Amino acid sequence: MDHVLKLSPIIDGHNDLFAWYFGCNYKKLPKCPEDIADYPLDTLSKGQTDIPRWRNGAVGAVQLNIYSDSLSSFLDAYDLLFRLEKVYNKDLQIVQSADGMRKAIKNGKIAILPMLEGSDRLESKLSNLRLFYKLGLRCVTFTYTTGDLADGSDDLPKHNGISPLGRSMVKEMNRLGMLIDLSHASAKTMSDILDITETPVIFSHSNARKLCDVNRNVPDTILLRLKANKGLIMLDMVPDHTTNKFANWVNTGDSIYYATKKQFPGDKAKLRTVMDQWELENPKPTVSISDIADHFDYVKKLIGVEYIGIGGDYDGIEYTIEGLEDVSCFPKLLVELAKRGWTKTELKKITGENYLRVFSDIEKKSKAL
Repeated sequence: MDHVLKLSPIIDGHNDLFAWYFGCNYKKLPKCPEDIADYPLDTLSKGQTDIPRWRNGAVGAVQLNIYSDSLSSFLDAYDLLFRLEKVYNKDLQIVQSADGMRKAIKNGKIAILPMLEGSDRLESKLSNLRLFYKLGLRCVTFTYTTGDLADGSDDLPKHNGISPLGRSMVKEMNRLGMLIDLSHASAKTMSDILDITETPVIFSHSNARKLCDVNRNVPDTILLRLKANKGLIMLDMVPDHTTNKFANWVNTGDSIYYATKKQFPGDKAKLRTVMDQWELENPKPTVSISDIADHFDYVKKLIGVEYIGIGGDYDGIEYTIEGLEDVSCFPKLLVELAKRGWTKTELKKITGENYLRVFSDIEKKSKAL
């Protein structure tokens, strides 16, 4: 396995490290925003991501979500990104192209490709998309929730897929050479974008809906179209995207949580008592490395290994798969796949080669456009 990862290190499709700096409510930060000294990356952190664990996990590159809650704080987050690169210059290098990523990896750096999870942070403006492209933004999750551009996976539909403005955004992302990420999009939005895009698309962190029936996952019909599009699904390490049993446990717990909150508004002690009792009576199901490996096997059989990558979603998840608790654990997944008969050639494809092929194809088409 060391040989595979030396030749083709992990390119992680999605990481939410920046939630520890700007996730005021999400991470319940003591102060917000936090800064480099508050959350140093050169030592083991309280989260799921840091440089030592990236190294132990053989991670060569990461699509890093520049997490923020507004356009203004997105600028602050971008400033932090550049400062992190300067402070940790022996380990981190911001890249803007497939070739830049290859060179950074070859030089022993962890390549950071800036991405944005949710175009609403750009206020759905093409002008902002172009400006941040000049700053190095290269991947945008097309929609996180239903907004001006398109319908999200877990919201009421507003556009029956993609809006006219969304169509313009797709064309502009194609022209610029930006990766269009369809994770969090509704199935109709996925289909609409595949109808009009002139470049391959990716799912930066999603799994197969056939094995786990949640809206965030990708239906077979879309996976087949993804193959025709020559795009990529980067399968994620999220328990509630992996098994129906875990997804149902989360959904049931959420319904009880919100019903109790409505019944006893402002009573945090009552809410905690109810939830503690429910979790005592309904223990959290275990999700194993074997369970997520089933998704890799399924997608490989359906559309082929050439369209599969890896997208951890670490620091964006509360629960983890047993054995895949943080970014250091990716090699354990590859060991499981190897036990199932995946060859070294196939493993190199999913760790990084497929992603670099897709990114390069997008850049080539952009130049032609």
